[in-house]
Amino acid sequence: MIFKHGFVHCDPHAANLLVRPLPSGKRSIFGTRRPQLVLLDHGLYKELDFSTRINYASLWKGLVFSDAKTIKEYSAKLGAGEDLYALFAGILTMRPWNRVIDTSVDHLVVRGTESDRSELQMYASMYLPQISELLRRLPRVILLMLKTNDCLRAVNNALLQGSSMETYLIIGKVSSEAVIEAKLQQRKSVLTWISVWLEEILLNARLLAMQVALWSLQLRKLLQYRKALGYSVPL
Repeated sequence: MIFKHGFVHCDPHAANLLVRPLPSGKRSIFGTRRPQLVLLDHGLYKELDFSTRINYASLWKGLVFSDAKTIKEYSAKLGAGEDLYALFAGILTMRPWNRVIDTSVDHLVVRGTESDRSELQMYASMYLPQISELLRRLPRVILLMLKTNDCLRAVNNALLQGSSMETYLIIGKVSSEAVIEAKLQQRKSVLTWISVWLEEILLNARLLAMQVALWSLQLRKLLQYRKALGYSVPL
């Protein structure tokens, strides 16, 4: 919705979200229909212009893939400047810069532990002047997107009891698709089309590799959990 169409619901807290059966959806063999997510209370909406939408999608693509150069470039384009891009990335992800650029598959996952909360509080107090300056210079529409981002994170954490790497894989996939579509719309030659096509293949390969790494990580954690419970035979 944000990355591909540029529509931003600026107040998507839990009370403004409704889940219902898809009205026109086909029923499964069990007689149930696929769920549909409905947004309520449309009093605060923003429509992003093309440039802002693609810059925001490119930034999130960089965040998911731990690409420091891309993060710096598109943070600056969105108004953070070349001096506060790391802080901007930290506010978006609630992760310190060393975790943002960490290449591990779960680098953006917030555990919700006491140490995580203490770390965030420490950084918030340490960088209060820089945070104030960042919020002063960011355009109003970006401030509203930060609010939306915080609301979505809160809903996601409430549903999953913590953030999930699957969430960031979805963000990486959709933001990458938006960037690729924009490049295809602006292509000027066959060589450009081939370049974008190869980039799309590479992005899909990276997303697949991250998904496989995530499955491996989840399996390892499950085996460790079974071992802790006293099971001697793995799955």
